[in-house]
This record gives sequence, structure tokens and C-alpha cells, in this order.
Amino acid sequence: MHRLIISIYLLISCLVGAVEFRTWSNLDKTKTFEAEYVSIKENQVTMRLKNFKSITMEITKLHIDDQLWIQHLHPAGSVVTVNKGLKQIDENALFDNVVFGDNRDMVTKKLYASKLVTANVAPTHIGRTGLNYVFATRDKIAGMTYSLTFGWNSDGGLTEVSLQSENISAQEYLTTLKSSWKEFEKLIISIYGKPTSITAMPKASDLQDDQMLASEVWRLDQGGSILLGTAKMDGHYQIVIRFTQEVQ
Repeated sequence: MHRLIISIYLLISCLVGAVEFRTWSNLDKTKTFEAEYVSIKENQVTMRLKNFKSITMEITKLHIDDQLWIQHLHPAGSVVTVNKGLKQIDENALFDNVVFGDNRDMVTKKLYASKLVTANVAPTHIGRTGLNYVFATRDKIAGMTYSLTFGWNSDGGLTEVSLQSENISAQEYLTTLKSSWKEFEKLIISIYGKPTSITAMPKASDLQDDQMLASEVWRLDQGGSILLGTAKMDGHYQIVIRFTQEVQ
């Protein structure tokens, strides 16, 4: 069982590097190399290079993103110790260090500090726009960029974080969109196990404008649910991954 709850931060990190070989970096990210993860034992990580040569190194010599990737995706065996003094991911994090209950100012500060998203509005102008669609993933996930939207309770606490893909035409619904949807489904299952509720991916004809239909639901250990589905917005279609405080 994972020592920390997997967050959207980790979903993105894994999807971007969800091939057999991934790019690894040293601690200050000045050097990179391509290798396949093999194992970890007593904080010694073994990897296989593309020339099939195996290398072993201390996990503390890897960049924090790589340390977290190993810690969450391969926790079996000895306990992994992430470098002290480096940014830690909250065990209840939904995106980077964003958690249920954070107020708007806290969410804003955390996302501007995140290395996973970029903002299209300067911090000084954020009050005029609201947070929805201000932040988007820096890297494409399964060929598409995802924007963040949020839900709040009456006290201003965060109750929901959603990733919404870029708009796809009806003609691409069963190609580009379905391919990305399947990749998300496979990864979420590998982390959380089988969903508690599952149906087929919604048909484009089943969706109405401004509507999301969830096809799969997972329960979060800290309370709440993950919903994977598709949505229709202004005649175009999106994949939506929603982390919500509600138990579905």
C-alpha cells in the first residue's frame, strides 16, 4: 500500500513519463539521462540504460521529482527517504500541495509555485479573473494540454479540482480523445485499483452542452472520489478528471 496518497501531481508526472524508458535528472537538474527503472533496495536505485547497461545510485542524488516518482510508484521493499529540505508533497495533496479545504489565496500561491503548471494571468491580475482556466499543465498528457478548474464551499474552502483537456471536435472524439481517455484510465487503475463504479466511455451523442458524464469512479483514502469522464462545452468535447470531496 502506498505510503502517501497519489495526487494529480503524480498522475501527471507518471503520464508524462509513462513509457518504459524515462528521463531522469540529477539533484539540481543540470544533467539528464534516459533509463528504465529496475528496483530500489536500501535507498539504492538500480536502472537500465538503453544500451542495456545497469547502473545503481543513491536515490538522494536524483532530482526531487524522480525521488517522488519512485516513492509513490515503487514503494515496495525498503523505505525511501526523500531529501530533507526539499519540497515535500502533503499526503492528502490533490495537485502538488493543494488539498481539500485550502482557501483561494493558499491555492493560488501553491499553484504559482508549482513546476507542473503555467499561468496565463499575472499574479497581480488574478483577482479579476477567478482561478478557473488560469493554470494549465506545462507538459502535454497523452498529446493534450489540461486546464485546472475548482469548486469551493460556502466558507471558501476547496472542495474540487478538475483537469479539463483542450477542446476536441466531434470527428476526433473516438480517436484523439478516446486514446487519451484510455491512457488516463489505465494509469488510475494501476494506482488506485479497479474503480468502484464503471461504465463505457460516454458516446458523444449522449453529452449535452455544459455537461460532464463520469464513466468511472474511484474512492480516495482521505475521503472523496475521483471521476473520469467526458464533457461537452460549446459544441466541443473534453476529457475531465475530477477530484471531489463528495463520495460518489
